Amino acid sequence: MIKRTTVISVMLIVAVLFAGCASSGKQFNATHANDIQNGVQDKATILEWFGQPVNKVALAGNPLGCVERWTYTYAHAVGYGTVTEAHSLVVDFDPNGKVCDHAYVKQK
Repeated sequence: MIKRTTVISVMLIVAVLFAGCASSGKQFNATHANDIQNGVQDKATILEWFGQPVNKVALAGNPLGCVERWTYTYAHAVGYGTVTEAHSLVVDFDPNGKVCDHAYVKQK
């Protein structure tokens, strides 16, 4: 006998495959991604440039002295899970709210 949850899981997978389109995260404007400089921008500027992050976490023991991390991610897939676009931006802040580290990756 097949469990009901297994049947539902298989039905969801099939529905996603036939739908052919899925997104994850939240779209953000990456125009200023390469303009970020450590020690220059602050939280207000990053918020103005990119909006609210998908995730905010406190950092402890960071070798650069960063105490908070904001993460922006977005991925879009079309046709059987093939990723057609993915963006990820990570911005770390020091105790004064200035950028102390950052990374941006874009895949198309």
